[in-house]
Amino acid sequence: MAHRAFAWVAVLLLLLGLGAAGGAQAATVVVDRDALALGSRLEVLADPPGTLSLDDVTTGEAASRFAATGKETPTYARTRTTYWARVTLHNPTDRTIERLLVVNHPYFRVLDIFMTQPGGRDSRHVREGASERGTDVDHRFPVFRIALPPGDTQMLVRAQNYFVTFAIDLRTPEVQSAVDRRDGLLHGVTFGIFVIVAAYQLALVVMARVSAGLPLLVYASVVLVFILVQLGYPWDLMPAALAGHAHLIVAGNFPVLAGQIFALYFLELRRNQPWAGWTLIVVNVVLVASYPTMFLDPAMATGIAQGATILAQLVVLVAAVRMARRSVDARFFLLGFFPIMGVAVLWALRAGGALPVNSWTEGSLFGPNAIGMVLFTFGVAYRIGRERAQRQEALRRSEAELRFAKEELEHRVQQRTAELRESLETLRRSQEALVQSEKLASLGQLVAGVAHEINTPVGVTLTTATHLREQAAELEALLESQRMKRSDLAQFLAETREATRIMVNNIGRAASLIQSFKQVAADQSSEERRRVALGAYLHEVVESLGPTLKRAGHTVAVECPEDLTLDTYPGLLAQAVTNFVSNSAVHAYAPGVRGCITIAARRLDPGTVELVYRDDGSGIPADVLPRIFDPFFTTRRGTGGTGLGLHIVYNLVTHRLRGGIHVASTPGEGTVFTLRLPDLEPVPAEAAPAGASAQAPA
Repeated sequence: MAHRAFAWVAVLLLLLGLGAAGGAQAATVVVDRDALALGSRLEVLADPPGTLSLDDVTTGEAASRFAATGKETPTYARTRTTYWARVTLHNPTDRTIERLLVVNHPYFRVLDIFMTQPGGRDSRHVREGASERGTDVDHRFPVFRIALPPGDTQMLVRAQNYFVTFAIDLRTPEVQSAVDRRDGLLHGVTFGIFVIVAAYQLALVVMARVSAGLPLLVYASVVLVFILVQLGYPWDLMPAALAGHAHLIVAGNFPVLAGQIFALYFLELRRNQPWAGWTLIVVNVVLVASYPTMFLDPAMATGIAQGATILAQLVVLVAAVRMARRSVDARFFLLGFFPIMGVAVLWALRAGGALPVNSWTEGSLFGPNAIGMVLFTFGVAYRIGRERAQRQEALRRSEAELRFAKEELEHRVQQRTAELRESLETLRRSQEALVQSEKLASLGQLVAGVAHEINTPVGVTLTTATHLREQAAELEALLESQRMKRSDLAQFLAETREATRIMVNNIGRAASLIQSFKQVAADQSSEERRRVALGAYLHEVVESLGPTLKRAGHTVAVECPEDLTLDTYPGLLAQAVTNFVSNSAVHAYAPGVRGCITIAARRLDPGTVELVYRDDGSGIPADVLPRIFDPFFTTRRGTGGTGLGLHIVYNLVTHRLRGGIHVASTPGEGTVFTLRLPDLEPVPAEAAPAGASAQAPA
């Protein structure tokens, strides 16, 4: 009995010893397939201070503290701890097995792989930021070629980073190629969606100039670049200094910032939900301010970034839900936001170890982003369509308003045109009345002057006739009383002869004045066109102005060839000359100053006569000279001046007489008016007076 009991104790102790020895040995994985996932077979040891050496974890006390995790992919997020993982690879064949050791989706600052085989120890060392990555195969993940001799090979992996994951596989090159093809297809679809979305938004921004697509274009581009970085595609192309975990964390915040900016713009949160808009702005400031922390303490920086991201998503979710009832944009946004929010949930589950780290979970983090981007694109497209419809409606209303305004403007223009036409007609009638008034005033002045001139010879004649009647009465009385002597009769006859002579002379003078008055007055009143001897006619006009000139003491000299004739309207020409003389008498000479006026005429060519009116008065100031022909312009406003005299002359000369008028004046030296008057009916060449064109004014 004692021997049997001793045997059982020995067996129990042996089993306990084997169990203890097994605790110090790595778990064994038989390499008998083309693809093996080692994550769930690994035993993991935490090294918080990061001071354990390879000997410590192989032969020292720490070797007994390795423990199985039971997870398909052991994952440790937001940590400062260094982790060791070990596994024993058993080759059951009698030949060396070639495999690829693939570290999938790595997050590390330092990655050490130690292979202990019967023939010795092999180590692989990969450190971020190094110019040589230390991998054997050109791949987006660290991939090493390993040879497993018959028997056992112990593998130890040391990883250090803020996020540690042990997604390690053993694969043949053929299996790895198939995995790469599958990943490439999955990634290609994802990238293709993002590229299409970005290209569509770019077309909206660049070609259609639609600003609503710009935030989504930036968002899609940033997320696309981030996915490329997360999947490891550009690591071999990036400088070693940028291929680090801190830069990866910083890059991970850019999609968050771009998404928040898109939400701010698309939902117009600062206008519709001000509290949400300002909260997102504060979150963005916190994210940007936390960038330096990511280079100092990635674990803490990651926590800040994740907390800020969760807060931002909650704020956007609440704001969009509150707006969804009245805003189609908010409903479209929620459709795209839920898949992207699901990405955050998947990321948290994977970081906590609830989900494995592999190609499928990696794809599930990016696929919903693509779906969300497509839904966002639909939302932007709908918004663009709505805004275009609103713009078209606004354009239609604007066109209707413009058409109404145009019709109203046309009506106003017609009304104003009618009013202006009526005002113009009234003005024309007033001007004609004023012109007629000026004519009558000129004619009245002529009548007054002629009446004054005729009064003298008529008075002399009347006095002489009265004296002659008295002499005849006295002679008759002498005859009746028979007291008439021969000497009385001789004296009576002598006085009769003298009285008759005086009466004939004065009556002749009056007749001459009356004839000149009749001709000038008839011309001014009838405006009859005829050919006149210009010199003689100018003398008649000046003679009719004699009383006016005598009172002021001015003299007028007419210089014109006797044979110079002109087919024109004499009355209009007389009116112009009369106006010139009156204008000089009023404006050119101060009271008591006697002036000299010259009127000269000559023929320039067979069809044109030049008439020059010149006075030696005070002249016209330079600032007044350009305006003297303007209607109602006068320097004697309030003293009887109407401002129509020279304006009437200008119209008569340029329109009725079909000629031209020019004025020149130098203050203190007088004024010169030059008229060029055409023959309204040209003189035949054979009837033109010889040498007429050679006459020059004095």
